[in-house]
Amino acid sequence: MKNVSSYFHSRMQGTPMKMLRLLLCLSLLGLLVEKSFAGDVSLQNTSFVTLPGNKVEVKLDFDGAPPVPKAYSIDSPPRIVLDFWGVANDLGKKTLDVRTGIVSSLNFAQGDGRLRIVTNLQGMTDHHTFTEGNSLFIVFGEKNSSSGQPVVTAASPMAQAQTTREVYDDRTRVQGIDFERVDGGIGRVVVTLSDDRAGLEIDEEGNNVAVNLSGAMLSEGLQQRVNVQDFATPVMFVDAMASGRNTTILVKPGAAPYDYMAYQTGNRLILDFKPLSRAEKEEVKKNNFPFSGEKIDLNFQNVSVRSVLQILAEVAQLNLVVDDAVDGEITLRLKHVPWDQALDIVLKTRGLDKRQVGNVLLVAPAEQIAERERIELESQKQVEELSPLVTDFIQVDYRKASEMRARIYEAELVSERGFIVADDQTNVLMVRETASQLEEIRRTLRQFDTEVAQIMVEARLVTASTDFTRDLGIKWGFGLQQGNFVAGGGGTSSAPYYAEDFPARGVNTPLNIDLGVTPQSSIRLGYATSNFLISTELSALQSEGKAEIVSQPKVITTNGKAARIQSGQEIPYQTVEDGEVKIEFKDVVLSLDVTPQLNPGDRIALDLKINQDSLGEILPNGEISIVNNELETSVVVKDGDTIVLGGVYRNEVVDSVSKTPLLGDLPVVGTLFRKSEVEDKKVELLIFITPKLIRESLSSR
Repeated sequence: MKNVSSYFHSRMQGTPMKMLRLLLCLSLLGLLVEKSFAGDVSLQNTSFVTLPGNKVEVKLDFDGAPPVPKAYSIDSPPRIVLDFWGVANDLGKKTLDVRTGIVSSLNFAQGDGRLRIVTNLQGMTDHHTFTEGNSLFIVFGEKNSSSGQPVVTAASPMAQAQTTREVYDDRTRVQGIDFERVDGGIGRVVVTLSDDRAGLEIDEEGNNVAVNLSGAMLSEGLQQRVNVQDFATPVMFVDAMASGRNTTILVKPGAAPYDYMAYQTGNRLILDFKPLSRAEKEEVKKNNFPFSGEKIDLNFQNVSVRSVLQILAEVAQLNLVVDDAVDGEITLRLKHVPWDQALDIVLKTRGLDKRQVGNVLLVAPAEQIAERERIELESQKQVEELSPLVTDFIQVDYRKASEMRARIYEAELVSERGFIVADDQTNVLMVRETASQLEEIRRTLRQFDTEVAQIMVEARLVTASTDFTRDLGIKWGFGLQQGNFVAGGGGTSSAPYYAEDFPARGVNTPLNIDLGVTPQSSIRLGYATSNFLISTELSALQSEGKAEIVSQPKVITTNGKAARIQSGQEIPYQTVEDGEVKIEFKDVVLSLDVTPQLNPGDRIALDLKINQDSLGEILPNGEISIVNNELETSVVVKDGDTIVLGGVYRNEVVDSVSKTPLLGDLPVVGTLFRKSEVEDKKVELLIFITPKLIRESLSSR
């Protein structure tokens, strides 16, 4: 200013004409500059979002590159003033209500070639700005800077470049993207940030989950795809990419159902993807988010409630009827929400309610709708009380009339004035009721009085057994008389060998070493002289046997009804109680107990109990043992299919040797003093089940 004053003072000493021309040129230049500044850029739109840490981000959209504002702050009352030179206000409003975080509102004032934005705060705080295209972002709620560096507020190009560089360097940085598998097959994506100032928005786009971090910088080393399929979680790939001055992390799950949860603690953003079954997915979708309409975006500031309802009705392709009592304005900012959820939000916010009949949507205050429905119910009750009673006879086709009468009374379809009489012989119901209630009873009977499916259940029990026995033994004996010396054996052979002139003075001649088998297949050899006799008998037996027992019980029953079939005999046995002998009987039967239940897709659920008894060995006391095979289970089988319910396999191997001590252990000669027995038994039980629906085409044959 000093230089300018000196200049004008020196020129004042010149001719008046030159001084007048100079003043005229300067005035014209000032008008042109002011007009140029006033028409360079205009403010088109404003919006705001809440960030973590009680911070607020205000977005200003211009029709060109925004200038760097000059900032002032006022402590009492707490305010931050931003002056934008050469900017015009085309918002059409002078106030933006924020009322979130530390910001109350923004006031816009136009004048003197600049736009002034006054931010009213709840308390004093710092801020920083950065640009992105034609948008300027102002973040309120920053921590106080301790660097001591001055804030550049000049509007020169150099200052603008310096401010942009400082804001860029001060942005949130993505420091790492990690993946891990936790308990339950959950895939966890962990994003580590340098601070918690970045804006966060999570969108589910198709089968992908996009995490948008506004104002976060991503280094080139992290801009890559990570394949995590080997972890066996719902997550297949994790992609990280930079978009301008923002970062997008795209998580791509597999085709299997999943549910995800995202939360941020400090500078760590965590996304958990949990695997779900199809039923769990539908249940979660139904319980947690019951809205399924077309997704829309709404961004209104002080717009009429009727206008919002009209827009929602057009999206839903419904006819709209709005009560005269519905009025007022509403502010909405909804992004990517179903239209029915948006409608529910509007109705709850304004204390309204809706009723839909066909494609007509009625909207009115909740109190009026409740009062109207109460009046309609009272009117219907009066009509029912005054309506004449009519009598009708209804034929029951597939069920018993008395059973259907009980069902109708359980459903409370009979009024105090009406009654129902059931006749099981003709299977007819006599109903005396009003015409409307009679029609309701008929509709109910049509649901219950239907043909019940019949199911044939066939079981097959196969018992296969094989046995192998091999016995090998020897009998031999001798007799000797030499003078007065006599020797012989005491065996039990029924066919001893002896010589006619062999002395018989007290000497037994049978085969006195008995290691033979019974029954026996034997070869007998002997040698005898007048005073010596030796004889032997070799016996062997081998037997093989195979047996297969097939039991095949089958029974037919209706859907949901238990059935039983059994066949067998009763075995008597004695019991003694208090010295009194009684004869009691034990059932030895083959039985099948089943309760079938027909499921969708011709799949049949069966509750089964199968029992197979047979007579066993005779015990030493004369009683007979009983062999029991029993199976109790529940299965689901497709119509006509056969499955194996279970099986029992038993293998018994017996290898025994009988021998004379010491002599039977001698090599070669020891075989004359040994008997060997080998026994191998195998028994296998398999149980099959086959359910079949008895269809009309089969029964007609």
